[in-house]
Formats: sequence, C-alpha cells, structure tokens
Amino acid sequence: MTKLLNKILFINNRRTSMRLCVSEWRLLDLICKIENISRNDFLELMENSNCCGLGLTYYTRLFIMQYFYNKSPLGTIKIRRHGMGRSSFINEILSQLNSTTNK
Repeated sequence: MTKLLNKILFINNRRTSMRLCVSEWRLLDLICKIENISRNDFLELMENSNCCGLGLTYYTRLFIMQYFYNKSPLGTIKIRRHGMGRSSFINEILSQLNSTTNK
C-alpha cells in the first residue's frame, strides 16, 4: 500500500491541506524545480486556473500525470481520435508559469 502524506499549505492567503503519496510529492517538487517556482506559488496557479471545479488534490494529480506524459516520447504523438496530446489546462498553467518566471 502506498503511504499518503498530509501537508499543510498556505495558498491564496489561507491555510489548507493536501494529501498525496510520497512519489506524488516528489514529482510535484521536481516540477517546481524544473519550472523554477515555489510549491506554494505553483499550487496557487493550479487553484486559480482550475476552471473545471475539481478539488485541488485531484487537479494536481491530473497535472502531474499530464506534465510528465507530455515530457515522454508518447507525449509528442498526436492521435486525435483517441484524444491524446496536450490538454487545455496544462497549456494554460504552463503559459502562466512562463509569464511568471519571465518577469
């Protein structure tokens, strides 16, 4: 069984918690390192761009999977009939990350 870790975070000037497994926390920290942004700033971007109304934990898990999928060789394959390729939410968040880090 995968061990889940609950962490207290301060996002958008409020205290909240997020529960992810150890590997998900590591991947989240790796994304933040690659994109040169703090974890809290990154999660604020995630929460602010969540137009689907999903929970932050679930939305973060989806982003982590999509992020590394797009970095893999399979992510470069565009098969429209199966819906593979970049989705709109990852493009939006990555564009926000780029605009934040380019300031």
